[in-house]
Amino acid sequence: MLMQLLDLDAVVQAPMLEEALDIVAGLAGTAGPRRILDVGAGTGTGAIALARRFATAEVVAVDTDERMLDRVRTRALAEGVNDRVRTVEADVASDTPQLGVADMAWASAALHETPDAGLAFRNIFDALLPGGHLVVVEMDAPPLVLPEAFAEWEARVRAAGGSPAADHPDWTSALHAAGFEMVLTRSLVTDRRMPADGPAGDYAALELRRVGHAAMSTLSASDQSTLMTLAGDHIGNVRELGELWIRGTRTLWAAQRP
Repeated sequence: MLMQLLDLDAVVQAPMLEEALDIVAGLAGTAGPRRILDVGAGTGTGAIALARRFATAEVVAVDTDERMLDRVRTRALAEGVNDRVRTVEADVASDTPQLGVADMAWASAALHETPDAGLAFRNIFDALLPGGHLVVVEMDAPPLVLPEAFAEWEARVRAAGGSPAADHPDWTSALHAAGFEMVLTRSLVTDRRMPADGPAGDYAALELRRVGHAAMSTLSASDQSTLMTLAGDHIGNVRELGELWIRGTRTLWAAQRP
């Protein structure tokens, strides 16, 4: 489910990703980066997007999960960028991450899962050439996926399941501690209406199932029934709602190695 959810996230959050890539391009300047690390690459959304944006750059997708990296390779081949996207199975928070040298690093929704973020930042710092940039993106609020008529219900269900994103780290001090100089911090916002019978509906169903794993045991019988109906594949599921309202926010930090 996770890999499918990550792939669909790339579709429904596409405007947010493009905004982040615009920031990366501004940092890179006219010459553009030559080698980019995508740290915690997942299924390759960042790696593929970076390879598209920077047509001469080598992009290295780094992840600890070989299944994710296999998905990156499959997507790179399908997108025609497999000659410039390669994969490395490595832990950025290990003593020997073997990242090589790069002039740009990207880490989206990944470093909060690292057991030693300080070591991860130091390793990325060491991998970057002087003047190189690191861009970090983290979710700072859970995505909302249902239309206005379900707003109160969705908020109640999400509250019942907890909201890890509400406690997202502020990486500013960790970046400074690793030796980086802060360049900017930006809030990225998604607020779009999408047809429910397409990728947004599949995304919403998976997101509701994910929330349900944490919330189900604490919900009322009525809320449990609604959740199972919306997240399911039968009559009344989320794909039959006509239009979905996808919204959420993420924080972007950009820092530079002096």
